[in-house]
Amino acid sequence: EVGNSSNAPGTESSTTDVIKGISSVSRIITSTTMMKLVSLLGLASAATAAASSSAANPISSTMLKEASHRILEDGEEGGEEDEGGDDNNNNANLAGYSLQYSTCLRTKIASDDDAVEGNSYYVNGAYRAQYNLYATFRLCTDEGNGKCTCDASVEYATEMDNFLESSLTYLGGAGGGDETDYLECTYGGAENGVDYYLGPQCSDSGGLIIGTFYDEDCTVKAGYSAPSFSYNTFSSIESTCQDCSNGGCNDLYGDAHQCVNGKDIAGDDDEGVCSAAKRATAEVDYSRVKKRNYGAVLFAKVFIGMLVIGLIGGAMFLAYTYYLRHKGDRTEHLVESVPAGAALT
Repeated sequence: EVGNSSNAPGTESSTTDVIKGISSVSRIITSTTMMKLVSLLGLASAATAAASSSAANPISSTMLKEASHRILEDGEEGGEEDEGGDDNNNNANLAGYSLQYSTCLRTKIASDDDAVEGNSYYVNGAYRAQYNLYATFRLCTDEGNGKCTCDASVEYATEMDNFLESSLTYLGGAGGGDETDYLECTYGGAENGVDYYLGPQCSDSGGLIIGTFYDEDCTVKAGYSAPSFSYNTFSSIESTCQDCSNGGCNDLYGDAHQCVNGKDIAGDDDEGVCSAAKRATAEVDYSRVKKRNYGAVLFAKVFIGMLVIGLIGGAMFLAYTYYLRHKGDRTEHLVESVPAGAALT
């Protein structure tokens, strides 16, 4: 009968094909969603494992900090000069500790007759500032294989030449033929009538290099390029965990500014060495930021995944709705195309 034309074979086949297509897409979406969920669960597990590993670390940075602060207190108590005029800070008990290079500092030398913008040294057509050079180090525990775990709450700042001399003594001396030939300010030549000198300098990242200077004391930095070196010796100084058990650290410790939160605990810091150390070693603690943002990132990933699924599902729904609405049109067209009096099968 014409009234039952909605069950025509072509229409039934089309409906079946649509249903199969929807089922196939649903399986794909479900598989993709599960993969995303497994990935998110993996990230959460990794974060939990990292936190557990950190908590299980047998070397506590808090314990090291407390120990180094006890050394500071001992130094304060014994900081007065004895009858021989020696500073008892140099006799601090550092047995069981090591020291590790931290960074390089430049502090401006104050002058009462500053001419232009605080700069008093006139050379090469301009007034320039003069700077002193310092190295900072930290007290550490040696985990073996030369690896240090250090207390970053205290920066010990000492004059660069003292630090280099002590470090080279620990390493067994300078080999020569490298950057150690310029540990003292050395004449490097002249260009366009301007003399240049070579000596230790801070790199942009706080490392040790040889730089160029305008003056024979290597206090006025110049932009002229210094000879290139392999910097094997300086690299060893920066990376070596120096054992203090034999008393080799005592002189450095006793002569150093002991900086806590940018302040010298003895209050003797006219050059602002400790404030420079704080600026040079300032680090952004991204761990807390990551922890705060982890939940937001997870939510965003889940939300985007659900949004994509919703868009795909919505598109499929609209397509299926469109099909249902126009199914009757195709049936009517089929009926119209059948000759009058012919039977539909």
